[in-house]
Amino acid sequence: MGGGKNFISAELEDYKQKLRAKKIPIGALVMNCNPFTFGHLHLVEFAAAKVARLYIFVVEEDKSEFPFADRLELVKQSVKNFSNVEVLPSGKFIISQQTFSGYFNKSELQNVQVDSSEDVEIFGREIAPELGITIRFAGEGSTDNVTRQYNETMKKILPRYGVEFCEIPRKTFGDETISASTVREALKRGDFNKIKNLVPDTTLLYLRGRHSVTK
Repeated sequence: MGGGKNFISAELEDYKQKLRAKKIPIGALVMNCNPFTFGHLHLVEFAAAKVARLYIFVVEEDKSEFPFADRLELVKQSVKNFSNVEVLPSGKFIISQQTFSGYFNKSELQNVQVDSSEDVEIFGREIAPELGITIRFAGEGSTDNVTRQYNETMKKILPRYGVEFCEIPRKTFGDETISASTVREALKRGDFNKIKNLVPDTTLLYLRGRHSVTK
């Protein structure tokens, strides 16, 4: 009897492996987009080309310079030509004050060990299965210690839940990595000659309108 069970077990594992190969790859990106840049667009282009469907979760917590409603709309407008991409709010369970408060104090925590495990555990255990997510993408976080630690935590935890983690090289302009913080700094100076090289037209128009109101 024991040998028969072993045979069935081996056959079953082989069959399950073949079924896994048939799974439709579904991906996820979680982004704050404060504001949406060509760097974010690069992440979307890379990820969308790798999966059949891509969900973009926009951080809903309103602790950024630009309001959530505006950030969400900028993302939707910027990715509307991707047929396999859907934009969703992150809710209170993906990068929020409850799950990963350190994300919103990154500038003060560059020399601190942060714990984002609860956020990643919730995503892997609760969120990913609901949408069939098999891979989570993220931009490299080498210049930001908090983001780098978050990526390391995802790399360690997500595979436990059958979710692959893929880190994407950041997009650059000249010798500078394109980032939302660079755009915000340029906006403070009113340097739209620089900003226009860093953001899509939808973001540029939004920033020009916002700047004309606040200056």
